[in-house]
Amino acid sequence: MTLVEPDRRADRRPPQRGMVRPIRASDVPAVARLFLKVFRQADKPAGADLQHYLRTLLLASPSYSEAAGTQIYEQQDGRIRSALLAVPMRFVAYGNIVPGRLLGVFMTDAEREAAGAAQLILALRPKRADLAFCDSASPTSSHHLLAIGGKPITLQNLEWSRSFRPFGALAGRFDTRVLRGKVPNLPVLARPLDSLLRRLLPQRDIRDHGGLRVAEMPVPTFLVHAPRLIAHYAVRPLWAEEELFWLVSLAAQNTGLGAFTIRSVLDRGSAIIGCFVYYAAPGRTAHVLNILALPGREPAVLDAMFHHLDETGHVEARGRAQPALMAGLSLQRWLVFRHRAFALALTRVPEINDAIARGDIYIGGLAGEDWSRLLTDFH
Repeated sequence: MTLVEPDRRADRRPPQRGMVRPIRASDVPAVARLFLKVFRQADKPAGADLQHYLRTLLLASPSYSEAAGTQIYEQQDGRIRSALLAVPMRFVAYGNIVPGRLLGVFMTDAEREAAGAAQLILALRPKRADLAFCDSASPTSSHHLLAIGGKPITLQNLEWSRSFRPFGALAGRFDTRVLRGKVPNLPVLARPLDSLLRRLLPQRDIRDHGGLRVAEMPVPTFLVHAPRLIAHYAVRPLWAEEELFWLVSLAAQNTGLGAFTIRSVLDRGSAIIGCFVYYAAPGRTAHVLNILALPGREPAVLDAMFHHLDETGHVEARGRAQPALMAGLSLQRWLVFRHRAFALALTRVPEINDAIARGDIYIGGLAGEDWSRLLTDFH
């Protein structure tokens, strides 16, 4: 085999101009490889699992359209160096159905070109009566979205964390952040300390729940009641049965966070006043996706949820802050807030911007990105 010295002058040539266009099924292998390079520091072809997941996530939504879907930047030589992944989600705004899309992973091969990233961001500028939103933006992405007219959903930048067994929760964080998950059973070693703490400091915030009880909620029941429990928001996901079932099915695949679980909260007359969706992981952290409740019943639903998660052996629970939940969250002991990621929305519809300013919009959880395997999987 003859070895040929590469032409170093080629490395100094300016990048060829390309174009922004919707993703095609044939682009998935290249996009998957770009994802591994940017977020997993692995420059190699993606496996079948990641490619299948991306194909389903980006092209199989019941609300899919090219305009609301993922956009890529293709160079003139056909290479894909930048991509902005998006999931179409229809919304209801003041009674009208509005095309929406969840902006997810934004990636660019900074070693090769930067023009594509800029073109993808500029292409997001609102042009129609639609809604684009993101609840996982980095500081850099947040800055870019604000520059093109994005509106911050400030409170949802925060994550709440409620400890039930503080030493176990601390051990779990140490394993995740320092040991990189090498000792997943580390919280078990903290059980004696937590038992002693709970005897010294009884759970005084576990109050009478007014006859409320928590019960299993089958997916078909959730599909019926979830739209009802957010119907009081001026701007909210449509959550048509087919689309919500598709989202639930994808969220259930994220088994690394625990077992996908839905529980209803019922009053004395067995009427459903709320529900919560979470990844159950007894002995570890319960990751809460959604807390849905009838107006004014949020504190009671939160009390019932926290009591249930404590009783089922979780060391802590985590979820996103939302305006309607703040009154109930403020009543909890051993609960703290921290910055999670920036939440923003882009639209040209004045009424939607007004709702965003008032906090009268429902996003997050299944209407967000916290369920995506791209955040935690495919290492």
